[in-house]
Amino acid sequence: MKIDSQIDKEKKIKVFHVEGEVDIHHLKNLKAEIMDSIESNGWTYEINMEKVTYLDSSGLGLLVYIKKEITRHNGKLRILNVSEQVLNVFKVTKLDEFFEIA
Repeated sequence: MKIDSQIDKEKKIKVFHVEGEVDIHHLKNLKAEIMDSIESNGWTYEINMEKVTYLDSSGLGLLVYIKKEITRHNGKLRILNVSEQVLNVFKVTKLDEFFEIA
């Protein structure tokens, strides 16, 4: 898995571009990258999943955890550019209602 990030301090937005598989074998890197960047005071975090080819239940669990931590720091999480295959995983688990998916 590859993760690139962009920060817009003026708009208080951090975007993480994730590429590859979000599964149990790659969670450690994604968790570290996002958790190390969480700030207080209302930042928005976006995870661009345009190039994510696979998402398993452990990946979903991590996203739920990340969202809760971001919310705890008065932030907001958006999931962007989800493929139909990955979106189906969110829908089957009804987590498409929990996350803001654009």
